Amino acid sequence: MNNPNWTVDRMAGRRLLWTTPLPARHPVTLDVSKKYMPSVKATLFLVLLIAAIAPLPTHAFSQWESFESVDAFIAAAKAFQPSTARTDLSTLFAAAERGQQEDPKRGLLVAAPSVDSITTLWSDKKNALIFAIASPPIEFSRCRVGVLFLLQRANDGWHIADHVRFTAVGKEADISATLTAGTGTGYQLGADGMSPIVTIKECQGGRGYSYDISASYAYSGFRLKRLDLE
Repeated sequence: MNNPNWTVDRMAGRRLLWTTPLPARHPVTLDVSKKYMPSVKATLFLVLLIAAIAPLPTHAFSQWESFESVDAFIAAAKAFQPSTARTDLSTLFAAAERGQQEDPKRGLLVAAPSVDSITTLWSDKKNALIFAIASPPIEFSRCRVGVLFLLQRANDGWHIADHVRFTAVGKEADISATLTAGTGTGYQLGADGMSPIVTIKECQGGRGYSYDISASYAYSGFRLKRLDLE
């Protein structure tokens, strides 16, 4: 009866457990939420920001890759870094080092760090002619490399069917490509007997002597074909 935890209900003659009121709970969860909510919001905002500005994944730039569209091919080419990618297309954007016979670097293949430009010269629903330019940093002189691609659509994807490579070296070195075929009203390039024709121009040399040369190409089936004068 002397236990301080017990008391007596004299009216009912019963022993009752003495219940001491518990102290009010400290609102720990609420305080933690308020304390860390700003940092949580900041972290979430940073994650969303990175996701928004991060570049979309692109296809590997390879001879054997399938691209969803011509634009997807161009996007992959723009992101391509020939000097570090080491794919089967890296050597297309490379040039051999020149110089004296005794120069140990002579013949060393130097790849461009990136693709300078890429242009759609012509396309329809099944074929496309694309021209890409890069600048391999050889020590001998200025160098420009151009690649004409024939893309063709098959099995819901675009593939590289063929390509031709061009190189210009010298102080005035440059390469360009132009669509040099046209049609009248009611006709369309790519129809029977109306092949799109692309003319490639190379500017070579520049130190005391320079010259321009050009050649035209069309496609036949799965191949690019050089055209001769008739």
